[in-house]
Amino acid sequence: MSGARLANGARAPAGVVAEGRSRVWPMVAGGSGSRRRWVFAGLLVVAALVTTVVLSAALVPAATIRITPAIEQREVTMTYALEPSSAVDWVAPSRMVSVPIEVRAERATTGEKKVPDGTASGRVRFVNASLQPVQVSAGTRLTGTNGIAYRVAEDVIVPAADPFGSQAFGVADGRVVADVPGPDGNAAIGTVTGQLGEGVLYRNIEPLTGGSLRTVRLVTEDDVASLRKQLEQSLTERVPTALQATLLPGETLVEGTLRIGTPEIQIEQKAGDESENLTGTGKLVLTARVYDPAAVHRAAQEEAAKRLAQATGIDVVLIGNTLTFGEPEAIGANRWRVRAAAQVRLVPASADLERLRREAAGHSLDQAMRKAQAIAGVGGVEIEIRPGWWPKRLPDRASRIQVVVSE
Repeated sequence: MSGARLANGARAPAGVVAEGRSRVWPMVAGGSGSRRRWVFAGLLVVAALVTTVVLSAALVPAATIRITPAIEQREVTMTYALEPSSAVDWVAPSRMVSVPIEVRAERATTGEKKVPDGTASGRVRFVNASLQPVQVSAGTRLTGTNGIAYRVAEDVIVPAADPFGSQAFGVADGRVVADVPGPDGNAAIGTVTGQLGEGVLYRNIEPLTGGSLRTVRLVTEDDVASLRKQLEQSLTERVPTALQATLLPGETLVEGTLRIGTPEIQIEQKAGDESENLTGTGKLVLTARVYDPAAVHRAAQEEAAKRLAQATGIDVVLIGNTLTFGEPEAIGANRWRVRAAAQVRLVPASADLERLRREAAGHSLDQAMRKAQAIAGVGGVEIEIRPGWWPKRLPDRASRIQVVVSE
């Protein structure tokens, strides 16, 4: 085999590069095909790695523990009333009403009495014996023998006497009226007689008549008592309608809460008064507590549901569409009892589920099931092991175990 020539002119063995010379590799024909071979080789390496990972994942076991929460029935019974009491759990809404009532009444009086009506009057003759005429002024008082005073109705001029001619006294007539009405002023001829200071004599020359009595209606004690009773009865009769008028639609009276105030009666006349009629007014105020039964029982159900939800705790979920209520049950006057029930879903604690994931590693399927079922709030357990041909045993590594809670 020939080699490269050395510096001394001798040939070097084959494969030895002569000192001081660079080895030049000749270009090989077809270089692009060599690059394709390298790319293909790289792809084979990547495919081998992916295959290795996939096979590793398929051959390394994994498990999923699927927990179904337990479902329980919960209920609460609540008592309620319309007024505060230590014997009930809840006070239902109600409201106080105050209703004023006023009535007016009138009735005819039954008493009668006679009272003076017309006033007596008539003519009185005045006689003047003096030589000078005398004027009797209107209003001059004349007293009769019956004790009644009479007054001259208008001025009267009594002429002077004529002792020389007719030899007669001066005479004039005037009208008088009794001071008081009634028959006491009536007088016979000659009852009103006497002399005035001017020397003028007077005497009634005809009966004084016209004094009379009339009958008037009178208020009696019985009238007052009867009207008072009538007003009180009217007030009592108005209570139901007055109370009904103040109620809102659906409301009713709370049994035993109606309080009727003392009637105030005012009568305008008193016994002995002259009146054709007797009138008066009556007033009272009634108070009561009222409520809407439908609204109260509905509110009680809502309150019972709220208390049921509060009683479930944070580790329990109330299933809303399972909520039911019993009919309100009367347990006394204005007191009831209601029951609310619902299904709840228990929520297993996260710490318990994490402990299960760690402790179930490497255990058999049955052991893992028992551990899962021992956790509070667990209703059902399903364990899936992959691959399916793997023995009924959970992976040794907890990281290959997943715990899932189903809704």
